[in-house]
Amino acid sequence: MEPRGTGLAGEMAAMPQVWRRLLAAHVPDRLGRCTACRSVTGAGSGEKWPCTLQRTAAEAERLYGLQLGQAVGGE
Repeated sequence: MEPRGTGLAGEMAAMPQVWRRLLAAHVPDRLGRCTACRSVTGAGSGEKWPCTLQRTAAEAERLYGLQLGQAVGGE
């Protein structure tokens, strides 16, 4: 069985440069809010971390690891 997920995370798994940048940008601030999801003006408090994009990127990273392991394992 192929470990490729469905939806955005499944598609993003093949694009490590994308999910790595998202994981680097979408980190919590001291109040537990996502720093990248704040409004440009800083007026909004942002989404509670982990935000939707962070969770999607983390799932893409997990799927990428499974795909890589499968390729190395030869299954």
